[in-house]
Amino acid sequence: MKAQKTGGWALIVMLCLTVIYILIILPLGKQYGLNESGATLDPAKMLALYSGSTATVRALMPFGVLLGILYLLIALGVKARMQAKAPNLMRLLIIVASVAAALRLANSMIGLRGLESMAKAPDVSVYRPLLAALNGLSTAAEHAWGWAVLLIALGALATALLPRLLGYILLVCGIVSIIGFMLPSATGTAATVTLIIVLALNVISILWLAVLLIRKPEPGLA
Repeated sequence: MKAQKTGGWALIVMLCLTVIYILIILPLGKQYGLNESGATLDPAKMLALYSGSTATVRALMPFGVLLGILYLLIALGVKARMQAKAPNLMRLLIIVASVAAALRLANSMIGLRGLESMAKAPDVSVYRPLLAALNGLSTAAEHAWGWAVLLIALGALATALLPRLLGYILLVCGIVSIIGFMLPSATGTAATVTLIIVLALNVISILWLAVLLIRKPEPGLA
């Protein structure tokens, strides 16, 4: 039961970290013109961000490392709950969560060193491939975690160890995360409403799963 409770608290910490990250990065993005599509691939803008807010950027880099650790703790907590009834799905969950964690770690490490070296370079245009690689690592991490969420949803629906409605919400969240990299960037009222609905579903599923793991761990399991 300890692993389940640890996974539940990890979900809450992950949600809090995500909110903090968004509250910090959105104003920075607006200040340096990075909220537009493809702006994070512009070396000049990224250099301006790093040079103008070095301490903030360096403080944000460990977020990826922490997210990777939280991914594993969440996966281990869910595995402790469902291992007996869905062992194969839970093995896959640990593998996929490990991949997502490794991608987050690589993105943070490479990003920090890459931005530091960019600040010392006479021609920052050569760093465009690096920024593309960082963008790809971040997208790949989100994609991999989407598969982890999908596996949790399938486990919930197969074992009935989580409420069925929560399983369906997790299913939607997982599918959206998996196909997210293929969806075009859109603006307007419809896109905003869709984004709000998806974010709301993610928050609901995280809090609901966290409460179940913390307050109602499955008896008889680790």
